[in-house]
Amino acid sequence: MKFQYNSSNKILMMSIMIILILTTSKTNLSYSQSNTDSLTFEDPLSSVQFQYTDEWVKEGSSLFGAEVECSSLPCMKLPEILVSIYPIVTEDFSLENYTREESFYHNLSEGYKPISLNETTIGEDEKAFQYVYSTKSPLLMEEASNEIINYEIYTTKDINLYKISFMALLDQQFDKYLNSFQKIIDTLTITR
Repeated sequence: MKFQYNSSNKILMMSIMIILILTTSKTNLSYSQSNTDSLTFEDPLSSVQFQYTDEWVKEGSSLFGAEVECSSLPCMKLPEILVSIYPIVTEDFSLENYTREESFYHNLSEGYKPISLNETTIGEDEKAFQYVYSTKSPLLMEEASNEIINYEIYTTKDINLYKISFMALLDQQFDKYLNSFQKIIDTLTITR
């Protein structure tokens, strides 16, 4: 059975996206210059910290490619890096099962194309899973005609599931920023 995307779902999807953006934009994030080549991204609410270069610009709870501009609304600025935290980890929680369920859901849903799912490490050898898939944007804009690559890293600490998302258009944009995202993942730490 495939889930169908239709215009009645469009309003629901846009509402959910707006709620998520508004919810995450209230987080007070900071960054500081640590040397001429890198900046430090810190989120005191989730205790996430990582290094990034000046090819990224911090806006609210996200990093955007420095060359990104939006000429009209609605606007989806890509590439984007976003850190999300969900307090859903229980004693019997399995990170592997959780990411496999995400992939399974996308296999059933129209418009999603799972690309890869495998175990990895982040920061200083913290166990994680990476899940890469492509999709089309539900928003009506110029970028919507292009496929969007979603590269997500999942890890846990205490009761929290952390998701670090990198979204970019599948063209030279993804290729240009992928190496930078991988360097960010290598420096990511959860300070709790």
